[in-house]
Amino acid sequence: MRTIGLSLLALLSTPLAAEVKVLSDATMQTTACAYGRGSVAVSSARALAAVELAAFIKGNKILAITDNKTTVETSLSKKNASLYEQQRSYLLEGLNMDAIPLSTSSPTLSGNDTCVTVSLSLKDLAEPTSQGWEEDTQNISVTVSGEGWPKNGRSARHYAEMDALQRAVSQVVGVWLTQQHSQSSQLNLQVLNDDETTQMQEIIGQQLSSHSEGLVKEWQTLDSKAMDNHGLQVTVHAVVEKSPLVQQASQLLSVIGSPRVKVVAPEPLKTELTLWLSEQGVEVANTASLVVLADAALANTGETSRLHLSVNVQDLSGNIYGAWKNNPALLALPHSQRVEQDLMSVHLAHEQQARNLKQSLQKAFTQVVARGGLVRQIWLPQSKIKQPEKLQALLSTLGGVSDVSIEQKDKNIVASLRFKGATGELADAINQALTTRNSGLSAISIENDFTLRYR
Repeated sequence: MRTIGLSLLALLSTPLAAEVKVLSDATMQTTACAYGRGSVAVSSARALAAVELAAFIKGNKILAITDNKTTVETSLSKKNASLYEQQRSYLLEGLNMDAIPLSTSSPTLSGNDTCVTVSLSLKDLAEPTSQGWEEDTQNISVTVSGEGWPKNGRSARHYAEMDALQRAVSQVVGVWLTQQHSQSSQLNLQVLNDDETTQMQEIIGQQLSSHSEGLVKEWQTLDSKAMDNHGLQVTVHAVVEKSPLVQQASQLLSVIGSPRVKVVAPEPLKTELTLWLSEQGVEVANTASLVVLADAALANTGETSRLHLSVNVQDLSGNIYGAWKNNPALLALPHSQRVEQDLMSVHLAHEQQARNLKQSLQKAFTQVVARGGLVRQIWLPQSKIKQPEKLQALLSTLGGVSDVSIEQKDKNIVASLRFKGATGELADAINQALTTRNSGLSAISIENDFTLRYR
């Protein structure tokens, strides 16, 4: 979604100069402009510059110093040339995901446009990590320990090995996120400090490690040691596949960074908020699992009005993940027919207000992932389920599924659950698990992002 956003910005913006210069210290620099004034125009111009830098890097495998339109024959230092070649794929991916640190100059005005000069310095990138995350390798090997105790008819060794495999996945997730963070202090998001970065690593690692069986290619038990209360500690050497891990971790980051939401609010707030969310890279749709529920109320005092805004992020089951309220004391306007819309526009454009709202939304989206993903409902005809009493336990065994609950509605069994992946992936997993035990079920259909139904 972020790449699409950059493309739209490119259509709406006019570059002052599409040329990318390479300075003697290997800094890549370009200037871009966007129509309008203020922070939105600056962000648009910066995004357009990122597109230009990505296009330049894609077309230039080797850097050459440039001065205006003349190429200087002087070679870059071997260190800078080597660093650029090793990090080139990371640079491209990072620019497309807005995950690369870019230096932006103070904006200047050119007619109706706002222009900025954006620089990408290799000095801001860390040296290639020594933690084993090499671009040309397909797997990462780690040695970890796990602990377990016998329960539910399974041995301590079983739970100890499962614990070790989950730790292996979590450790590799940490390596990948650290590599990402070495490229950007934002970690694909607006992470404010090291504490939030650590929290993000723990959330992603925990969510992926909960179904490690799809990520661990092979493993071997190296040692075991008895523990108190019939427990066992094992040391395991595991090989974790990078490709599916990166894919799943990126999906979780995407859910946090720019999910699809439905806006429920009275007009004109709905239109104003929808426009603001679109500018932030959040996709707004008529049907979505997450609802941005907003309200506005005018407070009239004498001849002026102030506006109270509230925004909640919740799912269709009513679970609230985050909330925000504006500071109505910031502004009062004289009564008029447009006073409500004018106050909304000003509050959403106010830098501090907009920053607080954006942070509240990001924390809410992070909470969705931390709790195990979005809530989905699966509707099944009661007459076609042979053993409904085992349905909850069966669904709970599916990778990535948590918080399963079952209820009956009319002649249907409705299973509500959390799933951290895409709805299509969930449909495939459920179909494989249920149709082998209930041959009378028809093909599962996806009604929308949050409802799957068997006929």
